[in-house]
Amino acid sequence: MRPRIGSVGWVALGLLAGAGPALGAPPGRFTADYSIQNLGSRPAIVMIRFVNPDGSEAGTKTFYNVPAGGSAYFHPARHALDGGIPLPVGWWGTAIVSADQPVAAVTTVANDLPGPLYASDAYGGAVEPSTILFAPLVRIQRGSWNTRIVVQNAGDAPANVRIRFVSGRTVVAAQTISDLPAGASAIVDRYEHPALSHFNGSAVITGTAPLVVTVDEYRTRGGLLISYMGLPLSKAGTTLYMPGYLNAYGPWTTDFTLVNTSNIPAFVRIRFTNNQILYCTVPANGNLYLNPAAGVYGGCAGGPLASNFHGAATVSASQPIVIAYRITNALGPGDQALAYTAVHPADTGTKMAVPLIQNQYGEGKWTTAFAVQVIGGGAARLSLTYKGNLGTFTWRGLITDFRAFNPASDGHVPAGFLGSVLILSDKPLAVVGSRSSPIQPGDVAAGFPGVKVP
Repeated sequence: MRPRIGSVGWVALGLLAGAGPALGAPPGRFTADYSIQNLGSRPAIVMIRFVNPDGSEAGTKTFYNVPAGGSAYFHPARHALDGGIPLPVGWWGTAIVSADQPVAAVTTVANDLPGPLYASDAYGGAVEPSTILFAPLVRIQRGSWNTRIVVQNAGDAPANVRIRFVSGRTVVAAQTISDLPAGASAIVDRYEHPALSHFNGSAVITGTAPLVVTVDEYRTRGGLLISYMGLPLSKAGTTLYMPGYLNAYGPWTTDFTLVNTSNIPAFVRIRFTNNQILYCTVPANGNLYLNPAAGVYGGCAGGPLASNFHGAATVSASQPIVIAYRITNALGPGDQALAYTAVHPADTGTKMAVPLIQNQYGEGKWTTAFAVQVIGGGAARLSLTYKGNLGTFTWRGLITDFRAFNPASDGHVPAGFLGSVLILSDKPLAVVGSRSSPIQPGDVAAGFPGVKVP
């Protein structure tokens, strides 16, 4: 593994950083900004190291005395690096965080196009590079949709990388990257294989060294983007959670793909917090796509799902699986989308955090909501502590099964707040966050995971 600067906190923040045109990307010039939360019990020194595509260093940004539970924020198009030098316009590469306390991070990416062509999303940092990763949601040359996969070699030696594209139980095509240098990154966005025309499936990424992967699925004419981190094999499980699931909830609905990581068919039960259950079979080393609001159940029994549903789901399987789910307002204007990966039990806990919390922040009046699922169901007693630029604020109360929090409408923090939240509970929780703007046109929806506090 590449050096972590002797720190106890290490997070790969994403594979498109800085400001400028992204190669093989959705239209526009993209900028990534970062929110890093100190999960430790003492003030932290936090360093973001920016790495060029060839693995060389482009510069660093250091934050001192980030308070316990507090956060640091960096926007490379507005803030300078250490030494007062900015990242050059047009730069792209990777960002890696090191800290002397445990940390978590959220990367938000957005383009610079106006009106309905604006597109954004977000994802959490990667803490587990792997030689096997999964990208459950991949659309290639499917109408106006395409997918960019960005791969970074997180190891110490050159890596050979293979990407297999899977539909159902069939590998329809493969693509390779040879001798990717240690620390270097590569974009895969050009697909020559005819079997990838109109493709809607998954990808399995393997390497001879540990890798980190981000996935961007985008509308080629602009205006829609979903982003998520590739899932390492360690995140495959026989139990997974999907907080914040919506089915025909106004214009909002959810579609998702399950990937079976084993060579044995997986029998799956999906139980929703309204007590509806779907029973499904996912082929060995294959995938299964469901879009309940469109009547696509992939042969699963137990449907149809009730409309006007906003809650969560617990997925149980006979073999280890991974899941990514996409939430869109496809039943309305169809101009917003965000994505999540299902939460592994190891990432649930009684002490959780959301690294990015905003309330009517900045010119876009950006606001962050977060969804909380009670593991095992029933009532849970919560204590929320928000820390940010305007001070510290608390809320305590009881929830049952699931609740969506919006700090603005809930009155938890004042307008203009930028920071993070620590969630304490008497029962384990799964948490996801989302950011949006009530005034900015275009795809303002961005989703990212909550994190377990050590």
